Amino acid sequence: MRIDPDRPLLEFNNLWVHGRPVVGSDNPKHSSGEQTKTFVPHKLYQRWLNKRQKNALSDGLSPHSRILINGASGKLLSGQITMLTGASGSGKSVLLRVLAGLLPMSTGDIHLRSDATPHQRDESIHTTSPITWRKQVALLAQQPQLLEGNVLDNLKMPYALDAHQTQSFDINWHLTQLASLNKNADFLQQEANHLSGGERQLVNTLRLLQLNPRVLLLDEPTAALDIDTSAQLVSLLMRWLQANRQRSLLWVTHDTKEIMSLASRHWHMQAGVLTEAP
Repeated sequence: MRIDPDRPLLEFNNLWVHGRPVVGSDNPKHSSGEQTKTFVPHKLYQRWLNKRQKNALSDGLSPHSRILINGASGKLLSGQITMLTGASGSGKSVLLRVLAGLLPMSTGDIHLRSDATPHQRDESIHTTSPITWRKQVALLAQQPQLLEGNVLDNLKMPYALDAHQTQSFDINWHLTQLASLNKNADFLQQEANHLSGGERQLVNTLRLLQLNPRVLLLDEPTAALDIDTSAQLVSLLMRWLQANRQRSLLWVTHDTKEIMSLASRHWHMQAGVLTEAP
């Protein structure tokens, strides 16, 4: 099926995020009742949601609550890198976590393009289960979190989760990627706690890329890396993007020189306000 390259892969409209929960939204799409009709939440998620709702009822929203995201709207196109810059505390990481379904929004909506059929409606984050959404929109954080065990254990770990049990671990794909990073099969047997910071981030990235998300959100993944490892990570991400044109990257960075030449668009955020940079 032919995909319109100008049709957004992911689009978000009028996102607002406050420092405290918003109570009594007038939009029925935002109610937890509608979401529970479309999926059965995991027990831990339901426990978190119940606690959040209880706190919201007791605290409410103060008129002096800090606005973290101020009416942000944007589109991520297929096959493109969008660079996002801004000062620390401007809301960049908050925006990424909202887009990934890891942080609730106060109002607004996010839609992910559905390519199953030409006329199928796009998926809204409000009517999609968190597990399904996060399989398609993934966040790569700056600080990698690896488990005890070796590299291979960490790479296989996602397939033990319910969300990915329909997928299969592909050792050959990893060997190909490792070869491009100047590493051989022995690297898979190294203990995670013996890896350098750069190696940990490479493993973290491979662990996420193997799951084939459609939208990848990058929160300064090269910030703590040396020049050589940073270049390897950038090359790895570019190969992944170019391997399938129905993918998109939103890349938060302070090093504009590193990403500027690769990016198709440049957004800037200041005090929660998102704008298109010249």
